[in-house]
Amino acid sequence: MARPANADRKKLWWEDPMKTNRKHILAAISKLPRVSLARLCTPLEEATRFRTALADTCGQPLERLPRIFIKRDDVTGFAFGGNKARHMELLFGRFIEKGVDTVVNINHYHSNQARFVAASCAKLGIKCHLVAVDMIDAPMVGNLLIAKLTGAEIHRVPQEYARATAESLRDDALRNGRQAIILSDDDYSDIAGMVAFLETGVELESQLKVANIEPARMWGLVGRSIAGLRLYAKNVGIQWQATATAYSPTDADAYAAVYENRSSRVAELLSLPNALEHGDLDVLTDYVGEGYGIPHYGVLEAIHMLAASEGIILDPNYTGKAMSALIGEARDGRLDPDIPIVFIHSGGLPQTFAFAEKLWDWEAAPKPGIDP
Repeated sequence: MARPANADRKKLWWEDPMKTNRKHILAAISKLPRVSLARLCTPLEEATRFRTALADTCGQPLERLPRIFIKRDDVTGFAFGGNKARHMELLFGRFIEKGVDTVVNINHYHSNQARFVAASCAKLGIKCHLVAVDMIDAPMVGNLLIAKLTGAEIHRVPQEYARATAESLRDDALRNGRQAIILSDDDYSDIAGMVAFLETGVELESQLKVANIEPARMWGLVGRSIAGLRLYAKNVGIQWQATATAYSPTDADAYAAVYENRSSRVAELLSLPNALEHGDLDVLTDYVGEGYGIPHYGVLEAIHMLAASEGIILDPNYTGKAMSALIGEARDGRLDPDIPIVFIHSGGLPQTFAFAEKLWDWEAAPKPGIDP
């Protein structure tokens, strides 16, 4: 960023990040269109019993493991809770400003995003068409059930017909005089979640200060939330590391590059001095298992371990995989005991019931891992 002509003035905001950048970030976000959906601020809880259980399974002394905290974005209080309640506040604020009255959304049978789009439409009086791809014969449970209950019109199609179906629904709505969009065609949908988690960074930093914790390592899924927190830290000069777990097969560098690119768009939108660069996100790809929507042994173990020790429920598609990675990295001795972990619980709870039989029948085995 070029230095302005009046460079002799006292302090430029980007030269004093610890004092001023937070105010700049919040002020810039406050100018964006928004609706109120989420219950904030979400709790930060230390998982002391889980840490003890993990140490037992690792065969390590407790002090060899870092303290573990859970940021409870599963309790945002809207549509079963989850981090996407934050995302939708900004995304639907933009839709309302543009006069959108019909949203066509394309996503997978398991999608948390689809549940939140449907619920947001219900809350705001917008017509919702949900094109639910793949698993077209799977039972109407979990997120898809919630989308149905909140009034979405469900269209279950194979992946290869998804785009054509969505375009037909949009075009029909336009011919009938409605202001219709396909959600993924709006570029803002790619970055709204990262913007929301820049704001969450202010919330989380305050909670960590109360707990007298810095630095820390953010841990969660590959996605906008972890990237947003890392972008926040980079722009206010705090030493947060960020580890993201892939939930479907991907190349780590390529996936990180997607969020580096999106962070540049966020930085431009909000006039931030820094975007993410190569190396800012650590992406783990060893805990995917067979693929998206298929929980492996380690996922089922993670769900049982956290539920039995803390009464906190993870989901089999997303947070379960992220926690299986944390457990696996701990067992392999790759966690620094001096850097506390903040696990971002992004929600996804309705999908837990889509895997009821697997969770019910699961039993601990002597050699845990990612094999099904």
